[in-house]
Amino acid sequence: MRLSFLQGFTQSLNSMLRIQEQSFNTQNQISTGKRISTPADDPVGAARMIQLDQEQSQLEQFKKNINFAESRLEIEEVRLSSVNDLLVRVKELTLQAANGTNAFPQRQALAAEIKTRMEELVSIANSQDANGEYIFSGFQGGTIPFVQDSAGEYVYQGDEGQRQITVANGTKVPISDSGYRIFENINSSQNTFFTDTNSAAAVVSSQRVVNQTTYDASYPLDYEITFTGPATFDVNDENGVPLLVGQAYTSGAPITFNGVEITISGTPAAGDDFYIESSGKQSMIATLAKLAEGLNTLTDSTADKIALDQLVSDSLINIKNSEDSVAQVLAEVGARLNTVESVRNLHEGIGILNEGLLSEIRDLDYAEAISRLSQETFVLEAAQKTFSRVNSLSLFNFL
Repeated sequence: MRLSFLQGFTQSLNSMLRIQEQSFNTQNQISTGKRISTPADDPVGAARMIQLDQEQSQLEQFKKNINFAESRLEIEEVRLSSVNDLLVRVKELTLQAANGTNAFPQRQALAAEIKTRMEELVSIANSQDANGEYIFSGFQGGTIPFVQDSAGEYVYQGDEGQRQITVANGTKVPISDSGYRIFENINSSQNTFFTDTNSAAAVVSSQRVVNQTTYDASYPLDYEITFTGPATFDVNDENGVPLLVGQAYTSGAPITFNGVEITISGTPAAGDDFYIESSGKQSMIATLAKLAEGLNTLTDSTADKIALDQLVSDSLINIKNSEDSVAQVLAEVGARLNTVESVRNLHEGIGILNEGLLSEIRDLDYAEAISRLSQETFVLEAAQKTFSRVNSLSLFNFL
């Protein structure tokens, strides 16, 4: 087959350019240390690299979530441990109050410390994380959990939600517990009650069960104190049955019925209502508040000593129930921290494996690349010399 001079020239030139391009690509690989610079270098490998990079990005996000979860849980663990220590101290003070050698003045001193401990408990319950969110408010991280109402009682303002965060595909870890669960929803030693009102000018200054047997006989009935004027009130149960009608009201004087004693202070208006709602639960804060109030008001009289014995007995049970509530949540927090640590170790192992796979696909084998570059350089030089010789051939050289 005959080839024209132009065809031979073109084929030789294209061959040199192709070899030269291969050589340049190899030099680029050596300078960058990467086997794949563009998808065209290895389409299958490039697709696998993209997949692995996406997995690594997801792992990094999971690690950030794990760090955040660990921080939140560690804060909660520290706060709950402080609550546990506080309850241990309150129990010691309660046992001291039961000591017959401590007279009324000594019990008042104990009450002062218990009140201080109660304020410390409220401070812990209103703890915030590094982002300024309240730990024990459920989903409402921007809402302070416990605030005092007009009667001086602490009321829970959050919800019962439990926040969670994703730490792995299909794995979520709770990072909070509501204040309602930890501090509010605690079994009471005895049937009890709490109060509420719509009055703007009067408050419940004290409340207690003065005759447990009588109160238990009508439990769980709720009651309503309705003021018909600034100086008179009626008491009805939840079914509308009247218990007291047209009673004279004196600010600060106790109102007693069905084993319940309520003291209202202020100047109520006609239509003001005070609600007595039965409950088998008593909050941790209420337990300390009632204990402090009792130690501060029960004297050394025979009747008050009987009430004191009952108060101490009930308080010790309620403190134990509070400790159990805290211990249960602490155990769960510890389990979550263990889960977070295990998942972190798993992610780190997968991350190392992915990096190895990425390196195998992406990184250059320098020994092979240098050998290939030497071969390509040798072939290129040979092609250039051959092209030069062939290009110099002419019939005129033989005339």
